[in-house]
Order: sequence, then structure tokens, then C-alpha cells
Amino acid sequence: MGDYSYTTIVVEPGRSPQIGVSLHGGESVTVLASTKGDAAQVSVMQGDVHVTFTPGNKTAVTPEDVKSARELAEAFAAYAAKVERLQEQHTASSTSGRAA
Repeated sequence: MGDYSYTTIVVEPGRSPQIGVSLHGGESVTVLASTKGDAAQVSVMQGDVHVTFTPGNKTAVTPEDVKSARELAEAFAAYAAKVERLQEQHTASSTSGRAA
């Protein structure tokens, strides 16, 4: 299956809507960090889908903003490590399958 993205919206009576955005892709996903001047922003993009992370108020960054940024960094680091392990396993199983 190729690269793709989708959005889900769940609306239930008496509850706030839940919105989910899923990006599935490799080369079509772009991740950019902007730290010029007073900016602190990370953008994840795929086609016309853009998700941006930034402090709520760039002139009054709070400890909660720092906590969120650290959690985001830790989550992306864990994701990268897992994807690397999966890629290594896939490569190993593909190579061992051909050698047999």
C-alpha cells in the first residue's frame, strides 16, 4: 500500500467530537523544525495535511509547554527506534529467506 493519510471524526451524543489524523508514508512525509528568532515549531506534513506543534503563546512559554515539547521529543525518539528495529527485522528476514 502506498503513502496516504486520513482523518476520522467521531461524534457521539452528549460528548465532544473526537478528531484523529493518521499519516502513513515514508518519502511523502516531511518533518520540519523552525527555531529561527522567537519561533519554536515542528510541522509534520503529507500532501495537503499539516500538523503543527507550537507553544500556546510564544512570548510567554510555560513549564507545561516545555513538558509537552519534551514528551513530543521522547515519543518521536521511541517511534524512530521502533521503526529502525522493525526495518532491521524486515531486512534480516528478507535476506534469510533468499539464502535458504
